[in-house]
Amino acid sequence: MKFTKLRFIIVFVSFFIISSETVKAFDAPETFSALAEKLSPSVVNIATTSIIEQREQTGPSFDDLFNFPFNVPRQNGPSKKTVNALGSGFVISSDGYIVTNNHVVENTSDIQVTFTDGITLDAELLASDKETDLALLKVNSDKPLKYVEFGDSDTAKVGNWVMAIGNPMGLGGTVTAGIISAKGRMIGAGRYDDFIQTDASINRGNSGGPLFDLDGKVIGVNSMIYSPTGGSIGL
Repeated sequence: MKFTKLRFIIVFVSFFIISSETVKAFDAPETFSALAEKLSPSVVNIATTSIIEQREQTGPSFDDLFNFPFNVPRQNGPSKKTVNALGSGFVISSDGYIVTNNHVVENTSDIQVTFTDGITLDAELLASDKETDLALLKVNSDKPLKYVEFGDSDTAKVGNWVMAIGNPMGLGGTVTAGIISAKGRMIGAGRYDDFIQTDASINRGNSGGPLFDLDGKVIGVNSMIYSPTGGSIGL
């Protein structure tokens, strides 16, 4: 009887230790707050201005009837329209080099970046590449800027926790978290069609923002979402 009881206690203790290690191995981070506080100053909001030429209209449109006073004649012929857009980016050096998506700054006449402390600086587009959808900006700051470093996305595994910071819908400094849902995702984007898929919430305005691993290293640039509605559905 004593032997049986002792064996039960040993088995129970062993089960408890194994169960505790299993839970610990798959447990989610208790909080992302320290990581977000550390990394947010290096993530910027990007506002761009571009001028596009509209096609000639030969007659009134449906919009004309509601957007123009009836006593103002509609002028036909080419016209130019100013378009403002928002995106995200991240600082990669203390002297002001910033990475973002090419589609955020493509064909723009004015680029401004805003930091978490509210300071806004004019940015110069140094280089861009449409195939990788990446662009490099430069700002001049009176003080060294906080910056982030690149990690190794090849070592990232499906199921790993990740965190995104960006400017979705113009709401700067937004932090979202999730996991790597898939790697090597092919979506027909061209020669460099090899994406990381995450279920961290990404929306319009997140473009160009960083995707961090739990070491605070950038392992991806948030470039696009798949959405029938225009909002995040986790893809």
